[in-house]
Amino acid sequence: MNEEQYMQMKQQAQTGNEAFYRPPLDNIEGATNVDHPIPYLEMGSSFLIGLAVGFFIKKSFKIVLFILGLGLIVMFIMESKGAFTIDDKIVEQGVAQGTDLFKEFVNFIKNRITSFKTGVGALAGFVVGLKLG
Repeated sequence: MNEEQYMQMKQQAQTGNEAFYRPPLDNIEGATNVDHPIPYLEMGSSFLIGLAVGFFIKKSFKIVLFILGLGLIVMFIMESKGAFTIDDKIVEQGVAQGTDLFKEFVNFIKNRITSFKTGVGALAGFVVGLKLG
């Protein structure tokens, strides 16, 4: 079945003459199979690189935040028990330095990913990787 026959069947169905049947896209010339079990394998290599990097960054960022949060909670508990005292300004400065380093790292990764021939595909893969991670 070609696209013209498909459109004729669609028009007939809209007028109520015949039950409309939507054939699979494999039967239309030039169409690709949308129902691929792993759709990302049909993408380009730059998209896959961006996907892997984005996925890794999001997962590693979650792990780092978990460890940092656990460390802060343990530190606050030890302070409440009288083991030592915490200067809030030093903690805030350390967190500010960490966020600055993270911003530099994200800019480095973004510049590196967009340096591929198809930087748009790599950037799209990076965004999808961040979403999936």
